[in-house]
Amino acid sequence: MGLSVLGLALSGVVAGQGTAQAANHGWVYISFPKWLGNCPNATVTGIQAYTDHWNTNWDVGDDLVYGKVALGQRNTVIGNLFCKRPNGGFYQTVARYDVVPTRNRQTVWVGPAGWSRN
Repeated sequence: MGLSVLGLALSGVVAGQGTAQAANHGWVYISFPKWLGNCPNATVTGIQAYTDHWNTNWDVGDDLVYGKVALGQRNTVIGNLFCKRPNGGFYQTVARYDVVPTRNRQTVWVGPAGWSRN
């Protein structure tokens, strides 16, 4: 009897894993805005970012990248930022955040103060 209960439990885990692997993927805007604590006293002008399903080498020009994610599931986002000041700049690492985008082309905002989505 104990083995059949264990077998049922394991089959439930395997079934759950199969469902998770069939996640619906989409593309979302990942923003690193100043209002979430990014680049204090500076401007975000470069981003190197990673999710569980995508990464980019340095993307320059603004505080936004377009990344691939699993919709409706937790996705890890990690970013390295280049922060520009009039007299130079500095790098800032944005710690790992687990975000849950819910739809394609959604905006997810990430920073030291946490994360949000529209």
